Amino acid sequence: MREKTRDRLEAQFESYSIDDRLHDVPPHAVYEVTVEGRRAVAKLDTDRTGSAGMAGAVIGFVGARTSVPVPEVLARGNDYYVTAWHPEAPTPEADQVSTEEWARTAGRGMATLHAETASHLDGYGQFEPAGSNAIETTGHDEWHAAAIEYVTEYRPTLERHGHGDIAQRALDCLRAHPDAFAGTGTSVCCHGWVTPEHLAVRDGEPACLVDFEHAIGAPGEFDYWRTVLPTFGPEDDGTRAAFRRGYESVRPLPDGLATRRPWYVLLHLLYFFESLYVQDQHDPETTEQKAADLRTTVTEILADCT
Repeated sequence: MREKTRDRLEAQFESYSIDDRLHDVPPHAVYEVTVEGRRAVAKLDTDRTGSAGMAGAVIGFVGARTSVPVPEVLARGNDYYVTAWHPEAPTPEADQVSTEEWARTAGRGMATLHAETASHLDGYGQFEPAGSNAIETTGHDEWHAAAIEYVTEYRPTLERHGHGDIAQRALDCLRAHPDAFAGTGTSVCCHGWVTPEHLAVRDGEPACLVDFEHAIGAPGEFDYWRTVLPTFGPEDDGTRAAFRRGYESVRPLPDGLATRRPWYVLLHLLYFFESLYVQDQHDPETTEQKAADLRTTVTEILADCT
């Protein structure tokens, strides 16, 4: 991967060095680099499921179109991006705790991202680069169609590991419920993973938002549930309420949020299912146990959705 990193840097910069490996979990690798005398970060795809090139385009778009603090994009290609080092960016060594202060500030930051991007998107769906600091979606007029595309994207990995039937059942269930996302709201730029690992907070304000590999043009509640479910857990200990208050201090969440929750849980669990195999961070026995647990949970949700 260092050789690939050198190739990408050499194509963009007259001088560079690869200084440290910061992260290496499929489908991405991240390096601290120096380019033309500037401290920077390079992120690259390590396999076909990576989306660093898209993420770089979204970071450039967010930096140009919103007040949300993100690193400056120095270079971008189909499978990588390079950003300037941001002094406020979250680090692996930082205290990554979802306190009420973090939750409230994160809610405001997420809502700001949504509010300031809504007028710039052409529809729902996966993002694609569209020139300098510009992006476009795959162009679905309705989120329901984009949600089907979202599940379809993860189906090949699940099929390779014996769970293709779960993806097919999810698709069948979505197609049988064309009104599943009725009233869900307009398309906005959803970050897709707003957690303390990705959003730094300083003095009650968002300081730096990183890692847009999961970004998608979707209703704001897609992002809301993607953060609430894994970050705050099933019990409301105050942080979830603080997050919602922070969000709604900037823009309202649509009516019917709780009613549509199972559909978003389904979408997010299918991502976690695919990620279990793509990231490959466990021994085979643990992986299969986690897969069995996910399969059981998804099956229960599908039973409730029929």
